[in-house]
Amino acid sequence: MIANARMYAVAAPVGQVWRALLTYVGERAGVAWAYVEHAAPAPLSALWARPDCGCVFMCGFPFVSAGSRHRLLAAPVPSLPRYADRPAYFTEFIVRDDAAFTTLEAAFGGRLACMLPESNSGYNAPRHYLMAKAAASAGTLFRPTAAPTPTPRQVIDAVIRGEAEVGVVDSYVLDLLRMHAPALMAQVRTVAVTPASPIPPLVASPLTDDDTVVRVRAVLLDLHLDPACTGWLAQLRLARFAQVSAQDYDVLACYASEADQAGFTLTGARGAKESRA
Repeated sequence: MIANARMYAVAAPVGQVWRALLTYVGERAGVAWAYVEHAAPAPLSALWARPDCGCVFMCGFPFVSAGSRHRLLAAPVPSLPRYADRPAYFTEFIVRDDAAFTTLEAAFGGRLACMLPESNSGYNAPRHYLMAKAAASAGTLFRPTAAPTPTPRQVIDAVIRGEAEVGVVDSYVLDLLRMHAPALMAQVRTVAVTPASPIPPLVASPLTDDDTVVRVRAVLLDLHLDPACTGWLAQLRLARFAQVSAQDYDVLACYASEADQAGFTLTGARGAKESRA
């Protein structure tokens, strides 16, 4: 079996902490798994399709929209006060620190760097948020970037390089980078934040047996009580892990359905009609 934290291994030091923490979880649970990197540009969908997933982060939108049978283990609870001790996160709309924009509305009509349609924080949640701000006849509020930006770091880099006026990024990703890559984050600032969404959970393959799921989940839920994990959790800006249910993620499918019915796209398409995948 494998463990992986690709979604939140946003900088080298963070990746090392995730490797140490998830290796420890496997040892405590008595599960033999290897920590694998699966670094970009390898698609996350290929990781989630592996039958040997023992403990990997999965975006909540593909989890619910694809009718996934992955076994839910637990979800992270970020430690900063704005998360209110919930397994939740936001999408932040970022601009360059020297940009003239002080509000998101001032940037309408510009280029928006976003992730793939399978991403909640990088596509689905911001699309739903912008739909509420658009006039009834508006099909979009932003233009696309010249090239795709399928990872959070590519979104951030596109904004910093001036290839996009605005970018959309997972708030927990940004909080980790603010701690571990402050020089990078000093080059951008946030102009708007979406309402909270359920944060990506740790999951196991649908083939994982019940006993393994129960043992791994129990270890994850008790990590905040384990003195050996205090430093790791602090470096990951986590308070604890929480139990979640499949129904918690249904709201993400509602976001997509409402935007689809309204005919609203996150950006204008690059030469063809934008669609969800």
